[in-house]
Amino acid sequence: MTRIIIAGDSWGAHSYERNYVHKDLKGFKWKPSKKYVLYPGPGDFLSKLTDYEVVTIADHGVSNTEALDNLDKLDCTNDIVVFYKTGLLREVYKAYLENNNTHNTKDCKADFEHYSETFYKRCSTIKAKHFCLIGGCSEIQMDQAKKYNINVLEQSVTKWLMPKTDFTDNIFDPTVYWLEYQYKCDYFKKAVVQSYDKIQFWNIHTKEFCKKHPTVQSNKKIANRIYEYVTDKLD
Repeated sequence: MTRIIIAGDSWGAHSYERNYVHKDLKGFKWKPSKKYVLYPGPGDFLSKLTDYEVVTIADHGVSNTEALDNLDKLDCTNDIVVFYKTGLLREVYKAYLENNNTHNTKDCKADFEHYSETFYKRCSTIKAKHFCLIGGCSEIQMDQAKKYNINVLEQSVTKWLMPKTDFTDNIFDPTVYWLEYQYKCDYFKKAVVQSYDKIQFWNIHTKEFCKKHPTVQSNKKIANRIYEYVTDKLD
């Protein structure tokens, strides 16, 4: 029987909420020192909308490679996979943390292009009943998705949630890792600025976002959007 798999990074894993415990939700984790509550994410809300099994394998802090490796551990031939893409340069930082070698030059733009090509090409090889990408912390590059015939559920969740604003998303991960990259080129400087602008946008819209992630309210809306998208693709 077909399942719905929520894969990728932390945008698919949990919801965040400030200083408030929702009595109707279970499985939350309270972080008193950080003053926020961590709840199950869009997959939990999606499971309440359908009788189909919803499996969440999305995880915090993973790179796209790690998230795809986690997906490879499942047989999803008969499943619908919704994959939250994360920042492309997280590959570089993860290798830095683990003291591993990886593709990393002094040209930030070239490295983005390298990891972009690698990611979308690998996505095109996934064997699933239906595979699609969703843009969470960073938007989907539509030209790359089109090149490899990859379905896109939403290019940018933030833009979808906030259509009446002048927000413009980008491919840059709103990361705290920037200082570890050691790039000095102008493209890198632009990435840092645009990443900061995105974080500031989330910080202003506190009903929709918390800790650089969707709130409970937002993930309920996202779950409904996913359900709407997958309805005609289920058995």
